[in-house]
Amino acid sequence: MTTIPWQMLDRNTATVAIAPGFDRLYQLHETGAIFQYTGTPMTGWERLDANPSTVAITSDGNTVYQLHETGAIFQYTGTPMTGWLRLDANPATVAIAGAFGRLYQRHNTGAIFQFTGTPMTGWQRLDANPATAAIVAAGLELYQLHETGAIFRYTGTPMTGWQRLDANPATVAITAEDIGNPEINTLFQLHNTGAIFRYTGTPMTGWEQLDRNPATVAIAAAGRELFQLHETGQVFRYTGTPFTGWERFSWEFTVPIAIAGSTHTSPQHEAILYHLTQVGAIQKLQR
Repeated sequence: MTTIPWQMLDRNTATVAIAPGFDRLYQLHETGAIFQYTGTPMTGWERLDANPSTVAITSDGNTVYQLHETGAIFQYTGTPMTGWLRLDANPATVAIAGAFGRLYQRHNTGAIFQFTGTPMTGWQRLDANPATAAIVAAGLELYQLHETGAIFRYTGTPMTGWQRLDANPATVAITAEDIGNPEINTLFQLHNTGAIFRYTGTPMTGWEQLDRNPATVAIAAAGRELFQLHETGQVFRYTGTPFTGWERFSWEFTVPIAIAGSTHTSPQHEAILYHLTQVGAIQKLQR
């Protein structure tokens, strides 16, 4: 086990989600309040909004977006509390995802849309498959996961431009590196058995197994690194050797319930990893 301290950034029992973006970090409270980290642990959090309708947040790396229970989507424009631009208001919207300056939404019908720049009307439909269960944006890439376990990558043509990369019913989650370079971004998948695979470039067959631990409950990619979270709260970083090459980090305070990664804007694209604990504590992995 590598003893690397986790820096406590906040500890609020109301916190239900975090959303990293490049060198930025946002948190969402159960009250709908949204905060941005300004750099001082525990006290350096600026409230950006406090709308009880807010149910989710995401970042495209540069700014933060919020989704309301009504399906409305808002973009933060820079002024706390009042600086929110409504981008859409469709009651079918159930999820949003952003990366590298791009924003996407998913409807309860499985339809996927990309924001093209004009509030309310500027949404281009990319797909409409009722099997779609999740979307993941990373760098310049967009992926979708079906409830059947099938994974698809968007190739650029709306509705028809989806390349199937795998179709394993055991798949429950996907994640991808977000460094803004489609030639470098790597896709990973997690199975319900705890198995983790990395996509090597050949659809359907090009998956390299990296681990198979039944305790694994989540994976997160950041920079050029991959992390996994166990149900015990232990966090591991992949060091390059399948199955045995996992470095365990110690953690502090209490058991994490989620991990989230982002990428530093330096040329090295260093990974930044955060975790959120059961009591609302947010901690950052110190290097």
